[in-house]
Amino acid sequence: MNDTDTSTVCRCNRIFGERTLHPLASVIDLSRAAPQQELSLDCYAVMVAGRVPGCRNGTLCSCDYADATVLFAPPGHHIEAQGEADSRLLLFHPDLTSLDSLGMKMPEYTYFGYNKSEALRLSLREKRQVERCLDYIDEELHWGIDRFSRILLCNKIELLLNYCLRFYARQFILRHDIISEDIAKVTEKIDIYLRSGRAAATGLPGAQLVAQWAGHSQAYTSDMLHAETGHTTEEYVQKRRFEMAKQMLIGTESKVSEIAATLGFPSTPAFTMLFEKCTGCTPNEYRNH
Repeated sequence: MNDTDTSTVCRCNRIFGERTLHPLASVIDLSRAAPQQELSLDCYAVMVAGRVPGCRNGTLCSCDYADATVLFAPPGHHIEAQGEADSRLLLFHPDLTSLDSLGMKMPEYTYFGYNKSEALRLSLREKRQVERCLDYIDEELHWGIDRFSRILLCNKIELLLNYCLRFYARQFILRHDIISEDIAKVTEKIDIYLRSGRAAATGLPGAQLVAQWAGHSQAYTSDMLHAETGHTTEEYVQKRRFEMAKQMLIGTESKVSEIAATLGFPSTPAFTMLFEKCTGCTPNEYRNH
């Protein structure tokens, strides 16, 4: 396999003075990096640093840890490498994971779709665990390439990614108050949208619009909602639609057909059937009770 096939891994090794031990993966010491370099990627990147380069000077939420920052980027994006002590960059190409079970699990690591401002903030203990995982990967790279290399590299990368899932789950818990405010803002926007009758004209608000209202990436918004409410974005919008239907049944004299039309249901029978399935009674029964 040549440099063209794994351009980012080999090119980054050359930029930062690292020896290419494997054409599909590398752990790079960024302490020798130039002041700032923007790297276009054809692979996955996990960068561990003290702050988030190019992101409001790495501003922290008051509830965040501050011992290290982990930033993720998927193939087709770029990452800004900043020379800083104890900073490291893991690169691994999709070709490495495609024949391994890790390739099937990659969609679960939704944080590769997060914005820089949504980076992972680590405690000192968490930082040490991430560094150990990077050491495991680097040690495997130094064994040389044999028939065990792919599976062992993927196992060690998967271990790191699973720890990052755990640490993000912890971060969502610590950010409960902030997330509650974000969800309240999103809920208000959804309710205004539904009351306006826009659902009848343009359909329910999608994940992209909800993320725009939240002020976050689509991936982060979805994970934030699920962490706090247990619902996907689509499920949460549907939940709000039925809550709005209940409010309109009790608080207005609108006909059931008018409510169904305003909220974008395809027909009154469809609305009645779904409402009964969700509440155990028909719209008229709910109104009368």
